[in-house]
Amino acid sequence: MTMEITLKINKPDFDLAIPAAKESKGTIFAKLQDKINEEIDDIAVDKLGNVGITAVNNDNDGKLAKCVLSLASVEVFLREMRGLDLVLTETGFGIVSTNNTAPASKMRVDALDGEMRVKRLHLMDELLEECFKLEGWYQQGLVMIDTLFCCFKFMRQFVGLQAPISKDWENAATTILDTDRWLREKISDEFMDELIGKLATNSLSGKDRGVVHQIRRIIGVAIQGNKGTAYEYFRRLMNTLEGDLEYFSTYANSSAYECNHFEPYENKQEDSAFHFIG
Repeated sequence: MTMEITLKINKPDFDLAIPAAKESKGTIFAKLQDKINEEIDDIAVDKLGNVGITAVNNDNDGKLAKCVLSLASVEVFLREMRGLDLVLTETGFGIVSTNNTAPASKMRVDALDGEMRVKRLHLMDELLEECFKLEGWYQQGLVMIDTLFCCFKFMRQFVGLQAPISKDWENAATTILDTDRWLREKISDEFMDELIGKLATNSLSGKDRGVVHQIRRIIGVAIQGNKGTAYEYFRRLMNTLEGDLEYFSTYANSSAYECNHFEPYENKQEDSAFHFIG
């Protein structure tokens, strides 16, 4: 049974999460307060589990708690903003209060929507990173990640987009999953899941981190559609694994290893295995 989370939204934390909605009367906050608190409860059940809830209840001013407050605020604001009759004020957006006040233009509201969607993705990254630090969080079985390419920030780091937007992340989803599935065929589900488990328990070794970085580079250039570079990064990944089979024993003892045991690993760029890229 899931514990109750004691965290509740207040106006200062709402204003911090959504500066554009900061206004002295607090009309936007008043309209959204109850829904934000309901969203906090949903985040607690779906993403925190009892381990995360305990951490938040023990420190309402901690980084995880602040992240939950911001994420809940942004989630609800995104759902409700187009029905709020927003008006642009000197300090940000407010709510239309008279028939003589015109709503903010669709262009401005669309821009705010895009900004909030990006912020939501960054907050999800932050939430994951904080949860990874909690002993026992991953063992709760909350399926928050199923691939090593699990953070929006990787669109800049590994895909090379300087200012990625939420649509970039959405468009990349299929390639991320397809590439992850193909890599699992090559290095095994067991080894990939072992790396994900170590990532989510904050226990990656230096060697593990090197392999995770290589995997993310492969997925990143797959998103770019760069077939040749993906092949080269994959070849290097296989040479890394084959060069230290004693450490990477999960891979060495897998059926995937039996299928492609070469040292150094050899493959052809024309291999049909790469046809998913591009």
